[in-house]
Amino acid sequence: MPIFTRDEVKRISDPNSNLLLIIEDKVYDVTNWQFKHPGGHLTLRALCGKDATESYYAMHSAKLARTFLKSQPVIGTVEPKIEDADAMTGAFRDLTRAMLESGMYETKYSFYYTLVARIFAMFAVVLYLVLCRDELEAHCAAGILLGLVWQQAAFIGHDLGHNGISHNRLIDSYLGLFFGNLFTGFSIGWWKRSHNVHHIVTNSIEHDPDIQHLPFFAVNEHFLHSKVFSTWFNHVLPLSNAAHVLVKYQHYLYYPIMAFARFNLYVQSLLHAIQVGVYNTKEYHWNGPLQLWTLVGFHVWMFVLTMHIPTVLGRFMFYLLAQNVAGILHIQITLSHFSMPTYNGVTYDDVDNGYVRTQLKTSLDIDCPCWMDWFHGGLQFQVVHHLWPRIPRHNLRLAQDILISFCKEHNLTYHRMGFLKANISVISRLKETSMSTKSFSDIFSDSLNLVG
Repeated sequence: MPIFTRDEVKRISDPNSNLLLIIEDKVYDVTNWQFKHPGGHLTLRALCGKDATESYYAMHSAKLARTFLKSQPVIGTVEPKIEDADAMTGAFRDLTRAMLESGMYETKYSFYYTLVARIFAMFAVVLYLVLCRDELEAHCAAGILLGLVWQQAAFIGHDLGHNGISHNRLIDSYLGLFFGNLFTGFSIGWWKRSHNVHHIVTNSIEHDPDIQHLPFFAVNEHFLHSKVFSTWFNHVLPLSNAAHVLVKYQHYLYYPIMAFARFNLYVQSLLHAIQVGVYNTKEYHWNGPLQLWTLVGFHVWMFVLTMHIPTVLGRFMFYLLAQNVAGILHIQITLSHFSMPTYNGVTYDDVDNGYVRTQLKTSLDIDCPCWMDWFHGGLQFQVVHHLWPRIPRHNLRLAQDILISFCKEHNLTYHRMGFLKANISVISRLKETSMSTKSFSDIFSDSLNLVG
């Protein structure tokens, strides 16, 4: 078979006509498969011409991964082999295989039975406070508790989205329809499609949807000084004078916006569900109608529950507090990435910016005691999770100890800080970026020129 260098594979690759991936030093042509990929075509296109070995095995079970590779055409091999070029990457692959063989990927189902029982016990209290009590204080407490219920259910949805519970894509996806769509109002299909891209191109300015939040947030000044084309949204991110004004105060707006962020996700989920349910797009076509109707079911039961409260003020406080408290989740999601370095394009070109080094550079773990693990729901182990996303949540703390030892052995930097310090770090980054916005005189001048 032809032998390529990594630079040659990168040079001859094209996402539209010649989508090539390097997996275990073999070059695969997945051009015809990309739009059939259940995880979305953007993940494959982001890795076009790159070494996708770690990403591929991280996101798929070993059995599924091996079976799929047999069906794809191999057009050549790559030299030098990664183990010869980078001892650390070879050691990481050996470590991952050892963790798999040791049972680190096996689910302790009693752990999840306990979580689910606790969530539904909390939800039962919500129902009692709404259906059986008439006091405003009871309805406010119900709203706060429902927000925590949604936060905890979203953690399970996250685990299911990574096929990290049953490890069966079909079973976890249908469970995700309940915990994601029907119970919390988020489309598990939309989330998986977005989240898969985030895992592959973490903190990429052009590719990662989790840091593309204009006109409200800019985590890097690059968003403010050039037109950024988002491959996720498939358009140039909005960089207007209004965006400059909002970003100028983003460090003050961060918490208020996060308190209402769920409403944007409701819209994004419904738009995605309509797309796959009505237009029957190729991605996630197998459960398209269910994506839509389970989301409709969420808004129906939430409306009925809210309207059961006898007073307008009680309804308003119940609904608002539920959305605001659940916004804690959005803070937890952004803490691990907003303050970390960003970059242009896609990495994975050579040994200096491969999978392990990219994930370590762009992700942050939140340091917390064991008794607070329930509150963070596994999101406190983002570095560990990004390296091994299918490891069940109850094994992440053990995996963290393994990662710390690995980083020390190979002189790698591992980022970890406390919850409060991480919040301060995010606010500091937002404030730093806000200083790159236009002055009000420039904004006023631009407005006059536009009117003229």
